[in-house]
Amino acid sequence: MKNTPSNGNVRTDFPERHFEDQVNDDQRKYSRYVCDSRAIPQEIDGLKPVQRRILWAMWNSDARNRHTKTVKVAGLAMGYHPHGDKSIQDALSAMAQDFTFANNYPLIHGEGTFGDVLDPGAIASPRYTEVKLSDFAKDVGFFESLPDIDYVKNYDETEEEPIHFVGKVPVVLLNNIQGIATGFRCFIPSHKLGDIIDSQISYLKSGKVKKVKPWYKNFGGQLRTYINDNKSEIMVTTFGFKWEGDKLFLTDSPQTWNRDKVVNYLDDLLERKDTWFKDYIDHSSQTFKIELIYRKGEKPSETEIRELFNKENAETLTYNVITHEGRLKFHTPEEIIKRFCDFRKTHLIRRFKRLAGLEQEKIDRNSELIRFIKERWNEKVISIKSKAEFEDRLQKAKFVYYEWLSTIPVYRMTLEEVRKCEEAITEAKSKFSEYTALYKQDSKLTDFMVLELGELKTKWDK
Repeated sequence: MKNTPSNGNVRTDFPERHFEDQVNDDQRKYSRYVCDSRAIPQEIDGLKPVQRRILWAMWNSDARNRHTKTVKVAGLAMGYHPHGDKSIQDALSAMAQDFTFANNYPLIHGEGTFGDVLDPGAIASPRYTEVKLSDFAKDVGFFESLPDIDYVKNYDETEEEPIHFVGKVPVVLLNNIQGIATGFRCFIPSHKLGDIIDSQISYLKSGKVKKVKPWYKNFGGQLRTYINDNKSEIMVTTFGFKWEGDKLFLTDSPQTWNRDKVVNYLDDLLERKDTWFKDYIDHSSQTFKIELIYRKGEKPSETEIRELFNKENAETLTYNVITHEGRLKFHTPEEIIKRFCDFRKTHLIRRFKRLAGLEQEKIDRNSELIRFIKERWNEKVISIKSKAEFEDRLQKAKFVYYEWLSTIPVYRMTLEEVRKCEEAITEAKSKFSEYTALYKQDSKLTDFMVLELGELKTKWDK
C-alpha cells in the first residue's frame, strides 16, 4: 500500500492543500519566472536577461572592439544564458538592427544582412554575420563603473554576471521593446535621446519631469497617441508620403507592415477603379520608395491621399518593467525617468566613495614610502634576519602597508622618489577632494550628471 510505513500504519499527517491552490501557486511562480527571465525588461538598463548576457559576453571578449562572428558570440553568451543558442542568435541579430521601428540607438554594431524595414526577418545566418559592441553602448556608460554594480552567479555557478548595468540614461525608453509573458506583456515604444535627456536635466534641476512622446528614427509617417475608453494609451502609426516634383512616393508604412503587406494593400486599392490611384512602380531598396501613379488631371491633395491610404497600425502601450527592487511594475515614461535619475545618483555616490577611497590609499601609501625612505629603513634591513622579522619591525613602527614596504627595491630609496611621492600625494589629494565633494554635495553631483548628459546629447542626438 502506498504511503504505508513498515509498521503497517497508514500516514495521516500529510499537509492539507487543495489541488486548485497548488496549481494556482505554480502558475504564479511560472508566470513570474517568464517575466523575470525572458519577457520583461529591467527598468535601469532596459535589457532582458539574454540581452544583458550578450553584452556582458561581448565586453569580456574580442567582440568588445572588433567584429566577431555572430555564432561565436552566441556561443560565448551560452556560458551565462541557459535557454539555447537559437534564442541568443535571434536576440543578437535584433539588437544589431538599425532601421525604423527596430532600434533608434543599437547597442550592437553588425556587419552583414540583419534585415531592413521592408523585411525585418531577412536576417542572414549567424555563420555569415559579424557583431561588436556599438560605440553608443560604450558612450551610454554601461561599462564605465563595473566595480560599482552588483553581480550574481550564472546558472551553473561558474561565472559572475551583472544584475543590471547602469548607464547615463534610461535605455528602456530608447529602443522599441516588446515582450509577451504568462499573464503579462510589455510594449515600450522608442523615444528620442534628446527628449529623454532634456527630461532628465529638468528633473535634476527643478524636480519636474518633461513629458516625452514616442519617436522612431527616420519615420516619415504620422505618429500619434490617445487614451481609449479603457484608459489605455494607444499609439497609432500611418503611411508616409513625399512629393518629388509632380511624382508622389510612398516612403513609410505603419509599424509591422513589411513590403509584402504593403504591396498586397496597393493591389487591393487598384481593384477599386474609382479613385485617383492608377498604378504604382516599386523602387524600394532597404527603405520604401514606391511611386504612386495618379490618373491624368487628378493630382491628389494631402486629404485625398490620407483618405485612400487610411490603414493604420495601433498598439497598446504597456510600460511593464522589472524594477531595481525586483518587482514587476507598470510605470509611465515620466516615472521611469524619475526613478532612473534617483537610482543613478545612488550609483554615482557609491562610485565616487570608492574612487575617493582609492585616492586616500594613494595618499597613505606614498606618505608611508616617504617616511620609510627618510628613516633609512633600507639600512636597517641589513641587521634583520628574515622578511618576516622585517615586516614585524615595520608593523611595530606603526606602518600600515608593511608588507608592501618590505618589497620596495633599493633603487627607489632616493630623494627623487620622495619628490615623486610628494607630487603623487598632491594629485591624489586634489582628486580625493573632488570625489568627496561629488558624493557629499548634491549640487556637485547634479552638475556632474547634467554635464555628462549634455556631452552624450551633443554626440548622439542627431
